Amino acid sequence: LGPGDQIIIDIWGMNEASISQTISPEGRIMVSQVGPVYLSGLTIKQAREKIRKAFRNVYSGVEGKASDISVTLGKIRTIQVHITGEVVAQGTYRLSSFSTVFNALYTAGGITEIGSMRNVKVIRGGEEIATVDLYEYLFNGRSSQNITLKEDDFIHVPTYTTLVSAEGGVRRPMYYELKPDDRISDLISYAGGFSSDAFKDDVTVER
Repeated sequence: LGPGDQIIIDIWGMNEASISQTISPEGRIMVSQVGPVYLSGLTIKQAREKIRKAFRNVYSGVEGKASDISVTLGKIRTIQVHITGEVVAQGTYRLSSFSTVFNALYTAGGITEIGSMRNVKVIRGGEEIATVDLYEYLFNGRSSQNITLKEDDFIHVPTYTTLVSAEGGVRRPMYYELKPDDRISDLISYAGGFSSDAFKDDVTVER
């Protein structure tokens, strides 16, 4: 959560109320009889617990199970993200504050034929904070590098450095981008492994 996000708080049971607040630039909401509740930087789950604790003094039923609290998002703020390099449509985009690197690349039309899928730079405040390898997601199903973006982040896609063709007895013959420490076994893995009729004792490298 952050400034500009709208929070909707619903209370039902012994106590009933519906409150709508927008997080201020200071990162808080101001609730009558409760005072300021700072929510910036919290997840929805964390915000719900903090709001529950803050409301105990005003709504007695919240302390036990007589009343329950629901915290949901109304209007979501947008952030400005700059996308440069080898993407189909470079530019500055307004995205949801929950957007990730993958969302941004999709919005920019994807990576061009000469763009690197293994060396996508995320720059924040003038410093490179992450290098995203899309192969980790595409081939291994790991989304840990799909970081959430912040206001004024830059995403830069450089050109690829090494492109290698896997042909013949592999399940997915095509070109693959390799990193300096990748081996033939990695290339075969990217290509889906050997096909059922592959003769594994005869693997040739042409350079």
